Amino acid sequence: MKQVAHRFIILIFLGCALAMQCRAGRAGEGGGAWPPAPREHALVWAAALFALLALPLWRGWQLSGQLAETRRALAGEAALRASAEQALLVTHASLCKLVALQEGVKESERRRIGRDIHDDLGQNLLALKLDICMLQSGAEPAQTALRRRLDLLAQHIDLSIHSLRSIIHDLRPEALAGGLQTAIEWQLSEFGRLNGIHYELEAGQDAFDGGTRGELDTIVFRILQESLSNIARHAKATEVKIALRRDAARLTMTVRDNGVGMAGTRPGGCGLRGIQERVAQAGGQLQIDSSPGHGTALSLSLPLAAA
Repeated sequence: MKQVAHRFIILIFLGCALAMQCRAGRAGEGGGAWPPAPREHALVWAAALFALLALPLWRGWQLSGQLAETRRALAGEAALRASAEQALLVTHASLCKLVALQEGVKESERRRIGRDIHDDLGQNLLALKLDICMLQSGAEPAQTALRRRLDLLAQHIDLSIHSLRSIIHDLRPEALAGGLQTAIEWQLSEFGRLNGIHYELEAGQDAFDGGTRGELDTIVFRILQESLSNIARHAKATEVKIALRRDAARLTMTVRDNGVGMAGTRPGGCGLRGIQERVAQAGGQLQIDSSPGHGTALSLSLPLAAA
């Protein structure tokens, strides 16, 4: 832009010099002669030519100034956008940390509640079962009504102990101690046994190889647990297919059923929102594909490295 301005000034200077020379020549020759002399004619044309050359240079100077201003505005907007993106990344990282902390507190609280239930309520039920057994052994053979009553009480206590163990296992799944594969196979076996729904597990050869982060195993297990629970309660499905894949960087899982499906794919219930929060905690991605009458497919992708 500076070069254009310099050229414009030089051309104006030359044009003015030629015009002054032309005027001085006319004054020296007596002035006012018409038609003009050949020399004066040439000088006039030269001045006009310089003026024509100066006009586009002046216009280019103006456009260069506007272009420079536009570039400065774009640079400012780019800087603001970069700053906003950086702030968004920082906010997202903070949210992930908060969700991870929240899930960690939930898991710790589940373990504490499970331990307290086992130590207190479980021991009380066991003591009650022992007392019933002692009463059964001390009852006379002729006291048939009493023996039947004691047998019924013993059965109720057995059912209560079984339910209690299921609750404790849900709060702190011991199956995870044997690894993700053991936990998933146990969960599917219990799901099929309790709900009568056929299941099929399709896992790649290396889906369980190499191990994962301990908290990631818990996240995958809890998501599968919640997905199967939603299917049992709402889907009215007869078949569930679970696909598990693993590559160098990610672990992917798809849970597909042939149930009634959903009208929308936005997380509405607490179960789906909980799944969404767990996926966000691990820095992964969640996709729900569903339509009425065509079942539901829940797909998630989790990074194997710490998010």
